[in-house]
Amino acid sequence: MTAESNSHDADGRTIRKGPESVASITKVNVAFPFSQVKIAEPSEHLVALADVVDELARLVADSVPGPEAKDLRRRAHELVGQLR
Repeated sequence: MTAESNSHDADGRTIRKGPESVASITKVNVAFPFSQVKIAEPSEHLVALADVVDELARLVADSVPGPEAKDLRRRAHELVGQLR
């Protein structure tokens, strides 16, 4: 016999207990409005801001040389190139 004991009703039928816990699985579907995505050219302000970041990265690389500063300078310069 298993560790789980069953009881019987008055007619001798086995009465089984249900599970002590029920695990529910919740699935969530997320829909993105891709038909609403608009692609536009970067604004003048964004390009100007990227130029400022590029210049700041150059100043940091000049003041505190090292591989991290060099990588920051490269990334900032690439960003300006992508926006133009």
